[in-house]
Amino acid sequence: MGKQILFFGTITMFFIGLGIYVKSNYYFLPYPNLIEYFLSFVLLLITLIWLLQKPKKGKKKKLLIGFVSILLLTGCIHLLNLAFKWHPTGLKPPIINSQSVEVDFEPYQWEMESPENMGYTTSTLSGYFEKLDKWDRLRGLLIVKEDKLIVEKYFSDATKYSAFNVHSVTKSITSALVGLAIEQHHIASEDDLVLPFFPEHQYASTADFKNALTIKHLLSMRGGWAAGDGFQTVDQCITKELLSAMPGTEFNYFTGSQNILSAIVTKSTKQSTKEFAEQYLFQPLGIKNAFWRKIEGYYVGGDESYFTARDLARFGQLYINYGNVEGKQLLDSTWVNKTFTNYTPTSKVFRALDSYEEVGYGFCWWVLKTPDNSIMYAARGKGGQHIILIPEKKIVAVVIQEWNPLKKNGAVENKLLGELLGIL
Repeated sequence: MGKQILFFGTITMFFIGLGIYVKSNYYFLPYPNLIEYFLSFVLLLITLIWLLQKPKKGKKKKLLIGFVSILLLTGCIHLLNLAFKWHPTGLKPPIINSQSVEVDFEPYQWEMESPENMGYTTSTLSGYFEKLDKWDRLRGLLIVKEDKLIVEKYFSDATKYSAFNVHSVTKSITSALVGLAIEQHHIASEDDLVLPFFPEHQYASTADFKNALTIKHLLSMRGGWAAGDGFQTVDQCITKELLSAMPGTEFNYFTGSQNILSAIVTKSTKQSTKEFAEQYLFQPLGIKNAFWRKIEGYYVGGDESYFTARDLARFGQLYINYGNVEGKQLLDSTWVNKTFTNYTPTSKVFRALDSYEEVGYGFCWWVLKTPDNSIMYAARGKGGQHIILIPEKKIVAVVIQEWNPLKKNGAVENKLLGELLGIL
């Protein structure tokens, strides 16, 4: 039995190390708590195989060893998650549930109004809502018109207290923080060069065009990066990632750009990105961040932040009102105008869907065109998270979907999103 204990102990420690490696280095995984479930399943499988082997005596002891190994694995990873904050505690199981966490605070309290009083017919909306059971991944749908919440619906296990990983919607929040840092004179302007903010890496990038890289290039995804989108820490971007084109010459969606921007916010304001956001953006808006991942000393600027749908709508309201909140100019309207400016009118990577066509990119907001040629702006995240702004109607639409490729039906989702935009 001693050999078996040593065997299971070795496997368990190896799995704990593997879990630490994955959680530390692959923060952008859609299911951040998948690895511990997977490794626990493998341990369970090994235990069952062991129980079936001869001799079959001592089953209870074998089962106990396997159970203790699984408990030790999950317990250690949970404790390390508390220490290193890899993802929110209480995050629901992967794949079978929406990857969300229930918050213990009250999300932003919206003034409510009926859709009928805002010009929409009951029959039109009810007919549309009846179709939403075909949208398998949909978890939240909120519509704000003229600063009033007129539609709020949640699906499956989601509630208004569910905080979701909004993925690349985080980029739009980081963009707002850069605007606030410029407004407060921590940063001179978006035309500032990037590398002077990182004197610790002043000799790391001399063989490419990085010396010409500006904050504006990062905001508009025109940094000239050679790599595709994926896992890019600040240090990796500055010291290892290459540029394939002169900054400003082409569009390349690259999450590392916003991770660098978050570091610049931290360095320039002498506060962490999250602290600065809470003081100058979240608290004035009356919203809260449920969780924000930190990597190598900086909060991730392009991914891994969790918000409720109500709070996302409030952030969208800030932009639909051009930075004004209850009569106070929280974010400079000039910055909002710069944000909505299209810096990439054409690109071979832009998509044309039935519901909208990508026609440009501003400062971390997509410029979209509907089939009737209306212009919208969208903060958008992996898996189908949307904050959609329709300025001419003063509408903010929040669409929260579960990242689950097993449930994805692009044709149905695109059609129903298009119908919604048509109604609005």
